[in-house]
Order: sequence, then C-alpha cells, then structure tokens
Amino acid sequence: MSITLHGEHFKKDFDYMIYKDGDYYKVLNGDSLAIDYKDKDASQVVAKAISFLTPDRTWKEIIKLKGNFVLTSPINLDSYMILDLKNAKLSLANGVNDSIIKADNKEHIEIIGGVLDGNKDNQTQGNGIYISNSTKVDVKGTTIQNVKRDGLLLSHSSKFTVENVIVDTVGDPQSGAGIIASDDCWDGHIAGCKTYNTGSAGIAVSGAYAPSGRISIIGSRVYKAGYDGIFIYFNALDVSVVGCTVRNVTFGWGIELENCMRCTVKGCSVLDCSPSIGIKIMGSSALYNAVIGNHVFNVGRHGIVVNGHYNIVSGNTVERASSAEDGRYDGICLAGDDGGNGVGSGSANHNIISNNIIIAPDFYYGLRHGIREYGGDNNIIAYNTIIPNQIRHEIILWVGSNTKVKFNIGFVTENSGEAVISAGSTYVDVSHGLDIVPDPNKFRVVPKDDLGGRSFWISDVDASKFRINISSSDTVDHKFGWSYFN
Repeated sequence: MSITLHGEHFKKDFDYMIYKDGDYYKVLNGDSLAIDYKDKDASQVVAKAISFLTPDRTWKEIIKLKGNFVLTSPINLDSYMILDLKNAKLSLANGVNDSIIKADNKEHIEIIGGVLDGNKDNQTQGNGIYISNSTKVDVKGTTIQNVKRDGLLLSHSSKFTVENVIVDTVGDPQSGAGIIASDDCWDGHIAGCKTYNTGSAGIAVSGAYAPSGRISIIGSRVYKAGYDGIFIYFNALDVSVVGCTVRNVTFGWGIELENCMRCTVKGCSVLDCSPSIGIKIMGSSALYNAVIGNHVFNVGRHGIVVNGHYNIVSGNTVERASSAEDGRYDGICLAGDDGGNGVGSGSANHNIISNNIIIAPDFYYGLRHGIREYGGDNNIIAYNTIIPNQIRHEIILWVGSNTKVKFNIGFVTENSGEAVISAGSTYVDVSHGLDIVPDPNKFRVVPKDDLGGRSFWISDVDASKFRINISSSDTVDHKFGWSYFN
C-alpha cells in the first residue's frame, strides 16, 4: 500500500496518525510528517503512539486511525486525548478476552466514529468500550458490534456524553447490555443512540452497588433487547428517559424503573413487545417517579404497572395491551402481578393515575380491566378515558378504602339528575347510571318544591338504581334533584 502525504492536508488534523503500509502499521507525526514508529502488531503501534503524546498536557491531542486494525490487546486511552476513528475499523483477534477500548482513572477523553468489532464467538469476555473511574468522557458516532459482553460500559464515571452510538449484536441471552452506566455514574447524557439484538437491556442505568444519577437518555431507539428495552435499576436517581422508542423486546419489559427514585419516562413509545409489560415501576423504594405522555402499543402483558409509592402516571396512551392472551392483563394496574389473570402482588400507595387513554379495540384480544388497583390505598384514579370495546371484567376496579376514583370517561362514578314522586305515591325508583355500586351516604337529594312538612330519604340502593321516599303521599307531584360524587 502506498500513501502520498502532504503536510498542508494533515498537520492540523491530528497529532499522530496510524495506518497500515504493507505488513507494517506506522505512526505518522502530524508536525514533522515523519514516521516515528512502525511494527507489525497493531496494538503495540497504537500504544506507542499514545505514549508519544505530550506528557502532563492540559489540552487534548489527537490520535487518528485509518484502515482496518486487528488488535491483540485493548487500546488504553490517556487523559486529554481524542481517538479519531472516523475512517477506521477495530477488530479483536481470537482469544483476547478483553475490551476493545479501555480507560481507567482518566479525564477529558473523546472517541469519535469508527466501527468496533468484538469477534464475540472467539472470546470468553470483554466489552466494546469500558470506561471506569473517569470524567469528562465523550463517545460520538461509534458503531459497536459483535461484542461478548456490554457494548459500552461506564462505571464510576461522571460528566459523560454518548451520542449517535450504534450497538448491534452484543452479549449472550440475558447478559450484555448495549449501553450501560453502572455504579457511581453521574451527570451523563445519552442521546440519539440505537441498539439492536442485545443480550440484556438495550440501554441501562444501575446503582446496584453505588448510586448513579442525573443521567438523561434522549431520542434513542432500542430494538430486540434480551432483558428490558430500557432498564433503570436500583438506586438510580433523577434519570430522565425522553422521546425514546423501544420495540420487540424478547424478554422482560419495555421500560422498567426498578427501586429507583425521582426518575421520569416522558414521550416514549413501547411497541410490539409480545412477552412484555409496556412500562413498569417496581419495588418498595420505587418512589416519586413520573411516567408521562408515553404510547404503549401491542404489548403482551399489562400496559403500565405501578408497584411502588408516590408515583405519577399521566397522559399516556395504552392500546392493544394483553396481546399475549385475551382478558388476562390490564391496561394500567397498581400492585399487579406479572402473570396477570386477576392476581395482585404487593402494595401501591399514594400514586396518581390520571388523564390516560386506554383503548381495547374490536378484533384484538381484550383487557381484563381498564384500570385495576390490586393492593394498596390512597391512590387517585381520575380523568382517564377508557374505550371499553373489549374489556372482559370491570372497567375500573379498586380495593383501597381511601382510593379516589372519579371523573373517568367510560366509567361513570359521578352522576346527577331529577326524579318525580307522582301524586298518590310515596316513592320513586331512580336509575343512577353509575358503573359502581354506590355508597348510600354519598347521594345528595334536594326537594325542588314544598313538601308540606313531609320528610324524605333514600333506600334500596343497588348496582342500577336507588329509591327516593317521602313520609306520606300527596295530591300533587313532587320533584327532587339528586347527585352522586364518589
């Protein structure tokens, strides 16, 4: 291979460039345009180029790779370094059993572009990129594929940006995430990324061994994840998932918030996940989370599940949930079991379920309930719209004595009207039009005319009607106004 080099083309583009010429990988000096080093082992050449960078610098220097590189050991990044891979593909040799790129205890790092191939069938371990104990890290426009474990793993790191990264075919069943920030990761931004065919979650944030938080996941897409599409896990705090799409999860749930606090899922779509709950809030320490304005479509189990406390589920659309089995799962449920079928699991208290739209259309499997509270109390279920074409049991069902259910369209818990006791009669039966068996104490009845000293009361309340009585008949009709508010 022959390359013609011109200083005016390259001098400002890199500090060192590595390329292959014949059997050798060569290090080109960006200032002198001299070949400072060459070797047949690509990994040794990259390591040597990194060692040439200015010691103790406080500015970033650029190492640029061009062509195809087969690595026999990882690339270990240095601080204040840009690794330019826009015109490079890095592949692991057989039996490296390590990550392709690593950084530990570094700062001010950039990885730009490139294709990283982990040769996973010939490794026992290893990630695509592994960043640990580092800060101010950017990874942009890189494709990571065919990796034995995680595509991009950040651990104990902060102030990172991951943008427009593609991860394809990583991990084994239920292991190997696409992009994961795990344990003491803070102040991160993951945007415009795409993951395909991951062994476990497409994108994950975990605080399992040390809290992680203040991380945003924006405008990213997950397809065919092996354990949850997007997984926000234990002791993750203040994580935002905004405008993301999850499709065709093969195991687990579309988006899950498990034992995390103050996290938000907003404006996301969960589609065509046949074994899955669409969105799930899970755990006794799943507190103060918000699921707002999302679309859940064609999921096998419950549309949205809340098994925590003090959470908000509002403005979401759930359509064609319970697609795995007719009438087994609910549109939205509190303290619902993963297996559905009218079974509860745990307790859910002080949650707000409001302004959601639940659609159970004709010609598809139906829901068990539109909304159901299986356990807990002091929840608010209000202002939801339920289109109950195909709901097999109660449209809304709850158990908490202090849970408030009101003002839902498609499920009447409030009503009012007028009724007349005819002359010569002492009562009138009134159809209340409610979808619940009303509490007699919540009726309000007011005479519209002079009863002449007669007393009045209600009785015989059942699922369809109640009775208004007066103490004695009269020679004229008497009109009453009535109302019921749950």
